[in-house]
Amino acid sequence: MYLSKDAVEGTLRFVSDTSGNDSMIVFDHIYAGVLRGENKYYGEKGMYKRTAKVGEKWTFALEENEAEPFLGKFGFTVNDCCSAHELEERYFRNSKGAVVAKINGTHAIVTAIKS
Repeated sequence: MYLSKDAVEGTLRFVSDTSGNDSMIVFDHIYAGVLRGENKYYGEKGMYKRTAKVGEKWTFALEENEAEPFLGKFGFTVNDCCSAHELEERYFRNSKGAVVAKINGTHAIVTAIKS
């Protein structure tokens, strides 16, 4: 999210060119709606304040369903694309099954395999 689109694409191209088949890449990204200031994700407004306070600017993001086609251009197949809601459902449940914490909804975590 802190890199330009060209830098992200260059990095993915390098990783693809220098890694073997079945290699895995894992990264997080923000949703493009965050860069557009849509304010539809939990914690989004607070993230604007925190990044501005430390002088960091987000410059790259993916649409909600863009990870698979974007990574496909570099020879990767998405294994998992996990939204904040899915992370809460998987990892933030108590013994009774209730979700006990919310996490920042602006990000997703992607796991992909080089094919």
